[in-house]
Amino acid sequence: MKLLVCTSYYYYGNPRGLEPQFYYMYKVPVSMGFTADFFDYFTAAAVGVEQMRRVFLATVRGGGYDAVFIATHRDEFDAETLAEAGRVCPIIAWNSDDEWRWESYSKQQAPWYIFMVTNSPNIYAQHKAAVPNLLHAQWACSGFWDGRNTRKDIDFSFMGQVYGSRAAQIRWLGRHAGLQAYGKGTRHYIHPNAGKEAPLKQAQRLVQRTILKYALPSIADEVSVLSLDQVNAIWNRSKVSFTPLDSSQQNVRQIKGRVFEMGLSGTLMLAHTAPYLDTYYEPGKEYVPFETLEECAEKARFYLKHETARANIAAAYARRTEAEHMWHHRITHVLKAAGIL
Repeated sequence: MKLLVCTSYYYYGNPRGLEPQFYYMYKVPVSMGFTADFFDYFTAAAVGVEQMRRVFLATVRGGGYDAVFIATHRDEFDAETLAEAGRVCPIIAWNSDDEWRWESYSKQQAPWYIFMVTNSPNIYAQHKAAVPNLLHAQWACSGFWDGRNTRKDIDFSFMGQVYGSRAAQIRWLGRHAGLQAYGKGTRHYIHPNAGKEAPLKQAQRLVQRTILKYALPSIADEVSVLSLDQVNAIWNRSKVSFTPLDSSQQNVRQIKGRVFEMGLSGTLMLAHTAPYLDTYYEPGKEYVPFETLEECAEKARFYLKHETARANIAAAYARRTEAEHMWHHRITHVLKAAGIL
């Protein structure tokens, strides 16, 4: 099996961190024994869209591929380019965030691809009949950062980017449940009650001390994109992980990649209730749901005081992830559904 994988190498073009889908769609197939070539269309399109499309077509025509994976982003590819590529081998789009961008983006582009993969079970159920080339594959865990045997020396953490309502959520949980936050945008929210310095300088100093304390590479005065090693290091060392599932747009709940990505970390996933989440993990046994911040704080405090209960749920979460929700499961499913594997 030979694949061409098209996504970004850097996280949204930011060289501070690698794009997770580079790992999921390129490194996982390689670990499965497939041959894979990588095409960073995101960076190439920033240089010139038309040139990127020409290079893409030349690569597809000369590569002898069984399939092409494209992690969709914006309008880097057009219908004509994809139609020409589709005459050579199956072109498979992998979508993100269809919960809020199906109507404005994915629905219009679905006919351009031989197959389109949505990670939204709701979108799949609603549109499969009208879009016969639509496939479903949820987010998953790569397995590259197994933290089940890592010592848990962080009680309650959030690792990720702050946007929308997350800022207020992080501040509130920091005050009421001791939440520690890491990642882009968290420098204003890590310890809201500490000291009398100017808030920005105070937060910067605290972030630097926290990073150094936990032996992470220093990123000076700017907390920006962290590497996946750093992201997973926090998850692997956290007893309880705050898992907000608010979308970045249109105020809907969606199943985020983190739900599966931290599945082998040994953490307890404390997550918003969200549509379909209970079909992947059993509430109260494999993860702990919450609806309000007060409920989230109460449950965080409870499981931090009851280590056996916490560890049992975290272990069940990891077992379910390993058995059903790894990226090699998703890739195998898509290739079989497409009649390729």
